[in-house]
Amino acid sequence: MLVGSLWYIFASPNSEYAEIGGFDVRLSTQSRKRNSNSRAIGCQAKIIFESVYGSPDYKVFQFDELHNHPLEKTSDLKKARQMSYSEKEFIVRASTSKIGPTMAHKLRASLRGGYEFVKPKVVDYKNLTRDINRVIGYKDAQMIVNTMNYRRAHYPNYSFKFNCQDDVLDCMFWADEMEKAYYAKFGDVISFDATFRTNKYRMVFVPFTAIDHHKKSVTVGSGLLSNESIESYSWLLKEFLKTHGKEPTLVLTDQDAAIKQAIENISDDLFTNTDFRKRFSKLVWDINMKPDVFETQDDLKTCLQYVIHGYLDILVIFQCVTTSRSESMNSFFNTYSKSGNLLLNFMMNYDTAIQKQRC
Repeated sequence: MLVGSLWYIFASPNSEYAEIGGFDVRLSTQSRKRNSNSRAIGCQAKIIFESVYGSPDYKVFQFDELHNHPLEKTSDLKKARQMSYSEKEFIVRASTSKIGPTMAHKLRASLRGGYEFVKPKVVDYKNLTRDINRVIGYKDAQMIVNTMNYRRAHYPNYSFKFNCQDDVLDCMFWADEMEKAYYAKFGDVISFDATFRTNKYRMVFVPFTAIDHHKKSVTVGSGLLSNESIESYSWLLKEFLKTHGKEPTLVLTDQDAAIKQAIENISDDLFTNTDFRKRFSKLVWDINMKPDVFETQDDLKTCLQYVIHGYLDILVIFQCVTTSRSESMNSFFNTYSKSGNLLLNFMMNYDTAIQKQRC
């Protein structure tokens, strides 16, 4: 029986012979042994073709039709499980909201009306994520630097700085136009604290936070550090000040010794919440002013009362800001990122979080 060319039978997009028959085909010149959980059961079903002399066509030489096992479902065939571009894009975009391949497959099935309308399996979604990460691989740091350099060159008023140690990415800082505008308006008091578990390299993520006129936390710059050393924080703060062009009046941080030392190394005019407490206490509890001075004048007693209450209120407010604002911002970013992220994945998650923050 003359059947034509093998390309038409197996590789042609219009050929449905293999799909109807319930088996997959592979046109290759190489034979490789691959890891598989399937078992050889001695099925003798086969079809053998031989070439027609003097012609590009082939004819059937031997055909054994009977199988000793059930055939695969059409939905399980490789051809049926191929993903379209929109499905691949859906998986990547879902990852920007901390949705993994398994949850993305469930979400896709819900949107399409059921699992029967989603041809790729969960393992196909996982394999795509694995393949993307494999393509990025060791080029991750260079790709993120290239991406940020592109933004600096093409985005309006975008700032990006990075530092390397022995050809390894050590620190980076970035701020876009909106973050600079926020700092210009609300940058008198800022807070920052390090957060972890945002990427697979264990780089420390440091967002700088201010409070706008709606009492809402806004990001005014961000950094990634390979470690929490004094040198790393000093570099980050220097780039922060270079980018924004002015110093904040007050910097709120936790009790990290490296951060405090880095602030002291950068500027003597900057002072932390601990320094503010000491300086403000000197204004209220002046050793040169005795209590009878206040008791002699009612207006001074009233003034003292207001000052003390105001002082206590300020301490409570600043303590709340110190512990709550930074922790709240770190928690917000952690809802969009995870510890297994590549740097490119982290930046995509960061962009999504910033969009949510500003909407």
